[in-house]
Amino acid sequence: MAAPTVAEAPAAEAQREDGSPRFHLVVMGPDYTATHQLPSSGTLTVGRAEDAQVRIADRLASRYHARLYVGAAFAIEDLGSANGTLVRDQPVEPQQRVTVAPGETINVGSTILVIQRREPGVKASRVRPHGHFEARLIEECARAESVRGTFAVVRLHVDEGPAAARAGDLIAATLRAGDVLAAYGPNEYEVILVDSGRDASDVLVAQIVHVLAREEIKARAGLAFFPKDGASPQALVTFACAKVRGGAVDVAASDGVVVDNPGMRALYATAERAAAGNINVLILGETGAGKEILAQAIHRWSKRAGGPFVAFNCAAFSESLLDSELFGYDKGAFTGATQARPGLLESASGGTVFLDEIGEMQLASQVRLLRVLETRTVRRVGANVDRSIDVRFLAATNRDLDEEIAARRFRQDLFFRLSGMTLTIPPLRERQDEIPQLALLFLERVAGEAGQAPPAISAAAAQYLRAYAWPGNIRELKNVMERAFLLCGGAEVTPEHIETERMHKLPAGTAASAVKLAPEAPSEAATPGAPGETAETRRELERQAILDALERCAGSQTRAAELLGMPRRTFCTRLKDYNIPRPRS
Repeated sequence: MAAPTVAEAPAAEAQREDGSPRFHLVVMGPDYTATHQLPSSGTLTVGRAEDAQVRIADRLASRYHARLYVGAAFAIEDLGSANGTLVRDQPVEPQQRVTVAPGETINVGSTILVIQRREPGVKASRVRPHGHFEARLIEECARAESVRGTFAVVRLHVDEGPAAARAGDLIAATLRAGDVLAAYGPNEYEVILVDSGRDASDVLVAQIVHVLAREEIKARAGLAFFPKDGASPQALVTFACAKVRGGAVDVAASDGVVVDNPGMRALYATAERAAAGNINVLILGETGAGKEILAQAIHRWSKRAGGPFVAFNCAAFSESLLDSELFGYDKGAFTGATQARPGLLESASGGTVFLDEIGEMQLASQVRLLRVLETRTVRRVGANVDRSIDVRFLAATNRDLDEEIAARRFRQDLFFRLSGMTLTIPPLRERQDEIPQLALLFLERVAGEAGQAPPAISAAAAQYLRAYAWPGNIRELKNVMERAFLLCGGAEVTPEHIETERMHKLPAGTAASAVKLAPEAPSEAATPGAPGETAETRRELERQAILDALERCAGSQTRAAELLGMPRRTFCTRLKDYNIPRPRS
């Protein structure tokens, strides 16, 4: 079937009422971003040639690579380029016109082109408070998980200057309807790009930086994508913050290790003994509690310390991509496999493989992983021969695997293979003696990156930190202290600098912060209480904590579960156990 032509596309207004161009072309190359106003009609040549109307500094682009048609609609024609042109991830046949809608990406070599509609003027600022951003991020994580979608979190740092006060208005005017813009701190902004993949997000963020630069406002941006860079609000914010600072984006490595709690000291002592052997270790704990930090410590203490440590997030890939990433593939195994590629299990030979979020792995992939654990061999996708591997397996999850096995979402035989030894990390609310040291550690790091002395933490602020339940654990504490550093301006950190909307919803002294909520089903062993406290009393405290969280979150089960630091599925099970009617929207 022939490619659609310009004449077949629906009409589009090319000009505003005042005659100025309604559309412009955003060009994002490997090292630059440019914007070209589009005429009401005509053609523009795209390429490396000096006389090209849209000149691209890209060695993968031909001198006269493509032609863009502007009129009642838009189309792109490949001019017989060496490396081709892509629209909607499909190659454009040479000398054929393919329609392009505003917002769709055109790939020319390693450069991305997007036609954007110009706004009639700067819109009224919609800069929300940080608490609104937190609530929306919780909901967006839950929504994206349920539909297996993706979205982006952006941190923007704006340099001081005469025009910096206008940055919020300019950013708001550039964002799409539905995106969320909030203030993270002085000259710091945070954005949720809803339903946005990597290419579209990169283009939009580059456009924001370009718009700010035109007003002589310098800005830096850091992006994190769900679920590849993090599957929880705290992980996404931490990743984006590290990216905007230009530092390491390895969340676990940057979190630091503070072991000053009797339970944690015993846990790390057990982990050190386990590291001496080659036994598989399963690490359990809530999101952000430090599972990857413990896995890295086991690797450092082991005889494999000289080998690679390869961390793999099982939640970040679909089943087909997970197999090709873990096991590798042979040439011709699928479209685009132009050469053989070893998987992560082969590349980690002599070292340690850390399978994070193992509870999210699909059943078919669990079967293939089980075979690897039993035979210590891998078979690449599209191959018919096995290859021996020499790796040690560590795995982690925040899910209740007993519950997952009972629901037939996780294989029991795989659980037995992975859990040669099981280590459970207590949540931060049960390690209150470590909170001040961790808070100081994070302040010292962010202050060091800014070239400043770390501020002190007031006694009232320290008490406030200890009283909070920290459902996001270490990651949440890290994010709160980084924001506190920005808000305090180098002076002493006080409660007003660390208080967030989530802390308002879960104040010290409520049942939710007093009872220790564990991911297991309610039982005497699951939630040890104070001396003389009965199991029935603990159950009533926990039931009341759930009711309080639902009330504070206006009935949102997702946000209530996040506040209490438990998976949403476990939260729904508790509602049934305690005979609490599930709220309906």
